[in-house]
Amino acid sequence: MNSRLPQTVSLIDSNQENARIKAKAAHVNITQPTRRGALGDVGNTLTDTRNGKKTEKTFMGPPVQPPAKNNFDLTKIKVAATSNKDTTLKSTKENVDANKKKVLQTKPVRQESIILKKSSIVQVQTKAPEVIKTKQSQNVKNATIYDPDEKTKDDPLMVTQYTQDILAYLRSLEDQFPIKEKFLEDAKVTSRMRATLVNWLVEIHLNLSLELDTLYLSVTLIDRYLQVNKAVNRSIFQLVGSTALFLACKIEELQLPEVSDFVYIADNAFNRKQLLQMEVDMVRRLDFRMSWPLPIYFLRRYSKIAQVKSDQYNLSKYILELALLDYSVAHVKPSIQAAAACCLAMAITNEVMDASKVWTPTLVHYTTYHYSDFKSVAYEFARIIVKAQTSKFDTVKQKYSKSKFEKISLNFRLNGPLIRKMTLGPVFK
Repeated sequence: MNSRLPQTVSLIDSNQENARIKAKAAHVNITQPTRRGALGDVGNTLTDTRNGKKTEKTFMGPPVQPPAKNNFDLTKIKVAATSNKDTTLKSTKENVDANKKKVLQTKPVRQESIILKKSSIVQVQTKAPEVIKTKQSQNVKNATIYDPDEKTKDDPLMVTQYTQDILAYLRSLEDQFPIKEKFLEDAKVTSRMRATLVNWLVEIHLNLSLELDTLYLSVTLIDRYLQVNKAVNRSIFQLVGSTALFLACKIEELQLPEVSDFVYIADNAFNRKQLLQMEVDMVRRLDFRMSWPLPIYFLRRYSKIAQVKSDQYNLSKYILELALLDYSVAHVKPSIQAAAACCLAMAITNEVMDASKVWTPTLVHYTTYHYSDFKSVAYEFARIIVKAQTSKFDTVKQKYSKSKFEKISLNFRLNGPLIRKMTLGPVFK
């Protein structure tokens, strides 16, 4: 028995050593570096190229320190944790109590205010689509407004870059130097005498083949002179009209008629000297202001904006010339007369029962007039058209009954339903 024990002990010892070696080999796998033909051995060995010898220079890195021992006292940690829990619980309780006090101090929110807030939100939500609709309508209006001077911008004679400034200046003159309403109230000249003189001037204007602006300017000069000189009587009234036409020819005509022509046309009712003396007196009383805004100036501009046809333009001129004879509209601004005549002419020729429909957003934009601004004047012009059919002062009607003006004064639409509606209805002022 004793001889067998040393053998068994040695076997056990050898087995234990082999187990230890195998365990070490299992944990650490040492791989041999592979050789590379081009680059040589890759590893931590550096070759000395001068001697051809390999010298091992391994990079060890910083020294690794052993981990410090955990010398913690568990009893102390438990005591600290319990103390921290107690403090956090106390702080949270204090915060909750403070918040409760704040809530109790604050006033309770009424349900009425909540309802009001909800209703305001509903109102905002209902107003939003209305705002969108108004913006869309504005965009549509802006889209319908076009530039009337687009085709004539390159024409230097049209001076399109100054058009709006010229119209604004003429509008300012209307406001600064108006013709007063009922300016013949204290004068010796009556409205019928005035209509007789204007009717005669239209006939002279046709015989001398003068410009249309000359006729309008001569009537304006007569009205402004009668406004400042109340002493004009029947005996010199024809002299006043002839002098006004003579001054207008000097301003508007290229070829001026001679003084003797005016004396001859008046059938020697005055002589040359009297005409020149009246010219001096008229210029002085009018303070040398001879150029005034005329309805025909504005009508040309408004007709271009509205892109009217030839018959509509002739009808507009016919309405304005009929208005020259009527004393009741002599005080109306020329721009308002032009707007009313243009709108009424388009409504008559288009056979529209509501004249406001033809006054487009483009006309409103460039004229700055809405239909309501000249509605009463348009109704008055409708009455003048009806009155001209039976009037004794028919020179204007005969003038526009010629083919040159497309016989517009004989147009059947002048007795149409729109004119009957406007003449039978009330006048809006």
